Amino acid sequence: MALRLVQMNLLLTGVLLLSACGAFGAAPTPLPELTAEPERTLVIADGRVLPKRHAELRFERPGSVAEVLVQAGQSVTAGTALARVESATLEVAVVQAQALLDEASAQYELLRAGATAEAVAIAEAQVAQAQAMAQQSEGRITPTDLQAARDELREAQAFLERLQRGPRSSEVAQLEATLSQAQSSLQSQRDLLSATKSGAELRLEQVANVLRDAQDAYSRIYWDNRELEELPDDLPQERKDLEATALRAVATQASALEQARVALEQARLAEQSGIAQAEAQVREVQARLDQLRAGAEPDQLAAARARVTAAQARIAQLSGLARSGELAAAEAQVAQAEAGLAELTAPPQPPALAAAEARVRIARAALRQAELALDEATLRAPFDATVVAINLELGVQPPATEPAMILADFSSWKIETSDLSELDVVAVEEGELVQISFDALPELSLEGEVSKVEALGKSYQGDVIFMVTLLPHNWDARLRWNMTATVTFNSGRPE
Repeated sequence: MALRLVQMNLLLTGVLLLSACGAFGAAPTPLPELTAEPERTLVIADGRVLPKRHAELRFERPGSVAEVLVQAGQSVTAGTALARVESATLEVAVVQAQALLDEASAQYELLRAGATAEAVAIAEAQVAQAQAMAQQSEGRITPTDLQAARDELREAQAFLERLQRGPRSSEVAQLEATLSQAQSSLQSQRDLLSATKSGAELRLEQVANVLRDAQDAYSRIYWDNRELEELPDDLPQERKDLEATALRAVATQASALEQARVALEQARLAEQSGIAQAEAQVREVQARLDQLRAGAEPDQLAAARARVTAAQARIAQLSGLARSGELAAAEAQVAQAEAGLAELTAPPQPPALAAAEARVRIARAALRQAELALDEATLRAPFDATVVAINLELGVQPPATEPAMILADFSSWKIETSDLSELDVVAVEEGELVQISFDALPELSLEGEVSKVEALGKSYQGDVIFMVTLLPHNWDARLRWNMTATVTFNSGRPE
């Protein structure tokens, strides 16, 4: 809290001197009339050293850190990208928003341009096609068509009767014979594939025995040669060749053994798949036979009855009121095609244009919002500064309790006080000179001036305090951020 010191009034000094003289018996001497100097307030406040500007930066978007693009101590310019969090989802959102804007813009331009010659030609062709179909409907019903419909009805009724009657004995016998044949084929497959597998197993055993013999022969030759190499004479060439031949024989038989293993595995797989296919065929024939014996299912009977009903409706359609309805439907198709052509060639309505333009604005706003969201995934420098601290780790969420980065502009410095009470701040004016001293450097004193006096005070421990910003006229390189300073406001204000 600032100290408020009041200087002694000169009039009080004179009175004290007069009293002292009276004590020694001196005759009282009239004192000249003194004019009192106005008291002046000496205000002293605590402060701290701060850079010209500083910022504690935090990500506006959650996400794990993907990139840290700067290092502590690095100088950056305003707008420089400092770090990024994962933004793949945001990038996709921008692409989607751009696509929606392109689509809305294209629809708006198409509406303004009106129908193309190709679209008009297609609509005219549809009108002509509807007219042709109407003419065709008028003359396409012949006695032959009606007879074909009656034949279709008889066929549907016969099929329904057959389903209701149930399966014939000849059909059951035929499927039973097919089932017996499938079962015989299954047994044949089992026997054949089992024999093939047994042959492959025997072949593997034989090759394994030959390989063991070759390995034994090579081992005897190898150790005989090692004993001969201990003799004074060189190992004869024929012994070396014999050892190489025996080694090749081992390699050849090892390869043959591997081929035999593959052949055995293939025989086993063939046995499994072949038997599975034969069993599946037996099950399929058995299912057909069971279905035939069980008779028609309810859904089959329903389908057959529906077929009879459809055939009856077809006959009714070809004669009587249904015929008149068909002709009316054909005429309606012509009217619909003509209305579509008229709508296509008419100029666009203002409400439709306004709605299309509104969709473009909405899509543009959505794109801007997606771009802003993507930009929030990148931390940027708000001004030219130096990176002071980085509290980020790749692949980890930025800390919630501390800033992601701290930046500062060290091009100049300032002093901020925060303990001037409402009684002291009234004696401080912007532009007045001050003296600044520092706890860490007692011998250092700097001159400065008041740059700004905050208009709004804050409550602190029962007092109202105001912040004052001071700009030193010169600087000392030994001073550091957040060092404590003592500010003496020289001029004050008369009370």
